[in-house]
Amino acid sequence: MPTAGWFAAWTVLLCCTSALRADGGDLEYPSALRDAYDADDSCWIGMGVTGEYPVAVVPEKWLVGPPPSELSAVTMPTDHWVELLYRGRIVGADGNDVLIREWGKAGEEAIVFLTDGADQEYPIALAKADLAIQAVSYIDLALPEVFTPFAPRGVRLVALDNGGGAPGFDVASVQARVLRACGPKADHPAPVDGATGVAPDVTLVWTPACAAVDQSLYLSDRRSLVESADASVRLSLLPPDANCFEPNGLTLNTKYYWRVDANGAGPGEVWSFTTVDHIVIDDFDTYGISGGYLYETWHTRGKARVGEESFQARRSCPQCMRFIYYYDSVYLSETYRDFQPAQDWTQAGVRTLVLWLYGMPGNDTQGRMYAALSDGTAECRVTYDGDKGIFTRPEWGVWRVPLADFNGVDLSAVSSLALGFVFPSAQPGEYGSGTIYVDDVSLYSSLCLEEHRSSADLTADCRVDHRDLRQMAMQWLGSRGRVVDVVAPGAPVLWYAFDGNAYDSAGFAHGQIQGRPTFETGVHGRAIHMVNRGDAVVVSNTPTVFAGIGDAITIAFWQRGDDSAHRNDTLCCSDYAYGRSNPSIAVHLGCWRDAGQYRWDCGSPWSFANRVAGHHRSSNEWTGRWNHWAFTKDVRVGSPGQKGLMRVYLNGVLYDSRPGTDSPIRDIKSFQVGSGWYGHYDGLIDDFQIYDYALSEAEVAYLASDGTGRLPWDLGLTADLDDSWTVDFGDFAILADAWLDSQLWP
Repeated sequence: MPTAGWFAAWTVLLCCTSALRADGGDLEYPSALRDAYDADDSCWIGMGVTGEYPVAVVPEKWLVGPPPSELSAVTMPTDHWVELLYRGRIVGADGNDVLIREWGKAGEEAIVFLTDGADQEYPIALAKADLAIQAVSYIDLALPEVFTPFAPRGVRLVALDNGGGAPGFDVASVQARVLRACGPKADHPAPVDGATGVAPDVTLVWTPACAAVDQSLYLSDRRSLVESADASVRLSLLPPDANCFEPNGLTLNTKYYWRVDANGAGPGEVWSFTTVDHIVIDDFDTYGISGGYLYETWHTRGKARVGEESFQARRSCPQCMRFIYYYDSVYLSETYRDFQPAQDWTQAGVRTLVLWLYGMPGNDTQGRMYAALSDGTAECRVTYDGDKGIFTRPEWGVWRVPLADFNGVDLSAVSSLALGFVFPSAQPGEYGSGTIYVDDVSLYSSLCLEEHRSSADLTADCRVDHRDLRQMAMQWLGSRGRVVDVVAPGAPVLWYAFDGNAYDSAGFAHGQIQGRPTFETGVHGRAIHMVNRGDAVVVSNTPTVFAGIGDAITIAFWQRGDDSAHRNDTLCCSDYAYGRSNPSIAVHLGCWRDAGQYRWDCGSPWSFANRVAGHHRSSNEWTGRWNHWAFTKDVRVGSPGQKGLMRVYLNGVLYDSRPGTDSPIRDIKSFQVGSGWYGHYDGLIDDFQIYDYALSEAEVAYLASDGTGRLPWDLGLTADLDDSWTVDFGDFAILADAWLDSQLWP
């Protein structure tokens, strides 16, 4: 977004004449759905507005704001989860602070987390529906007495079981006690700070500062301009009770920064949000469910026939368009949709029409498929010129059409979209027919496509810049297959080789296998494969194993979870009770939507101050291979005031650390591998070990390299652009040659 003359492109809207100045904290419905994860890639189903089951549902429409009816609900089988955001900070008060309404009669369960609406979370309770009742369960939860380093703005529910007639946790509504009282600064932004997937026509809302005389609002896609209160990104002065505005001109897939200064009370915090990457024209999901039938919207010409289809839907839920075509020397097949009023396809920086096609074996491919746009006066067809196998392969393929190809059409007033097949070269008696499926017709801005990316684009954002240089610097002089000094570690106090069983090679704490895990090929011999919720290995004689562990510990193992459909994975965990006590030890990997998160908790009592948490810098550090992890802690090291050190090692290399983590390890009564506080793990584990001291980097490298000292850098050295086996100036020259190049398409 250009900054010169920028504020003239925005308009201010006073959403209400007076902002709330005080609020004791009331139970409120969510204002937004941040995310919804469908673990089994099926379809979101639930109860309709009249209570009928099963029907396809849209979680955002069912759970944001008041529910559609007293009978509606979203069914969440095992490992499905939703995250709901609220307009203000979630607070505790007398009485209950989170109220969940669940249609259940079989004791269905879900883990309840508080979140910051972006990247941090804390589990507060296990929600459990009443047993043997025929109506709705009201699950009241109180916020625990625990310090969180974030202001809670969201509630995340993770379903744990498939109980009940509607298998899973059937959530009807989730209310939270929200405080929106004014303070010394503007607060309670909506979208919440760090929000993603925000619509470009969003209305920004906040609670003004109590002492504001008037307000100044700053907004830009450059953080530095907002932080410095640059005049080019400043709106006109707003009255003290203004609490929202509507920006015009936001573009897709862009991160924006904004702040509201209370003049007379000081500057506000800098907030951010990222806009969604596409605008949906038609996803075909609601035809025949909450509206009319598809053929009432998508009309036909010639020999075309269309209808809704759930079996072949590209995404998990719930439908696509079935398009049956026939063409010959006389007839074409076309389906079209009129837009009333006409749509503006120049907004939000859109540049590409994208639609997904699913073919069928035996389809005729002699003809040509086209997409056509009309503005009511001019019409233009663009013919598909890609691989015609897209029409015969029973899998989803994408067709991307630059909007600039629709010559002569006024894209600010698109009145219809048509898809069709024509056989322009047919002779009398020649014909063709077939059936394809169409889904997710959308508008995108320029796209970052793999086939257009430079090898120097290490961060996969289609631009070579300081982020890629930082990535190269992290790997500077790293070598593939490099050899480091190693030292053999001492004996572990627990060692599960998982060679077809859970015997303890250290001798006295054989594991008790629960559930139905299997054993498959591992790094050394066999490895255990956790699949289901009940799969775990419970350590016997746990107090004996941890008897000598108080000041220091190491947990090390090989792990491969790239095949996991679940994202709330606890790899190992000590004893805990939701809402009452937290685990003194826990390792979480692959948390939530991003499969590159990690959490290392260690210390009694549990606290955020004794947690190492972060993200992988790139996906190749995680996916598609076995990884060796080591997690260490020693409360005795460090300087005065900074005693204690926790570390995370990945594939023999120090990856993350946190000083000042001085809580000791005490009172470990039970311990399990493969499940725990955040949910169960889905993936492979090999050579799980616990040591009663913090291994050095040389000792960790010994474990990760089988004692050879040859680290697996060949799998993680992304900055070796010239394949010289070392990241050096040859690679820097390649990066410099592509500096600031943009590979976006079109």
